[in-house]
Amino acid sequence: MKSMKVASVAALLLVAGLVAVPAVESQTAGAGTAVTGPSGATTKIAVIDIERIAAESSEGKALFEALRAENDKLQGESQRLQQEIRDMQAKLNSEILSQDARVRLQRDVERKQTDAQRWLEDAQQEFEAKRQDGEQQFQTKLAPIVEAVAKEQGIGLIFRATPGLTFVLDPALDISPLVVKKLDETAASTGDGGAGNPQ
Repeated sequence: MKSMKVASVAALLLVAGLVAVPAVESQTAGAGTAVTGPSGATTKIAVIDIERIAAESSEGKALFEALRAENDKLQGESQRLQQEIRDMQAKLNSEILSQDARVRLQRDVERKQTDAQRWLEDAQQEFEAKRQDGEQQFQTKLAPIVEAVAKEQGIGLIFRATPGLTFVLDPALDISPLVVKKLDETAASTGDGGAGNPQ
């Protein structure tokens, strides 16, 4: 009776996605852990860490590098625009200008600042859209890989590790390395150069 209550509580926690811990009569067999529920049915469970897979796989690294290069390009352009504004302000403050010339230059500075601010806002929105698109493409490629690993390992239930919500107490539950390996193998066999170019 006591083991039935423990198994029921563990099953509720698993369904809530709060913790991935083997219940009573659990046993580790390769990747994941087999858990016997209150009904007596046994299901092999595991967890995956999407951030780890992105950081360690060739697909994820390619996406990160493409986004980093895009961000560096935006930073460079932003610095160039800011330098132009500083140069105009220095000219405005240092040179002896007629009143009309000073007014025109002041307007040019204000226009340049407004244009730079609009460009930055547009560039940030575009970058965010590219980042989201790249992540979506990565997860689209990842889904069949996770499914294939689950079938190979006989896993019936996979939790996504979420910092602050999922507490993985048994490292053997984490099948992320298997997913990374299969994702890289699939990318190599198909000649896919990476998760994409956010351009």
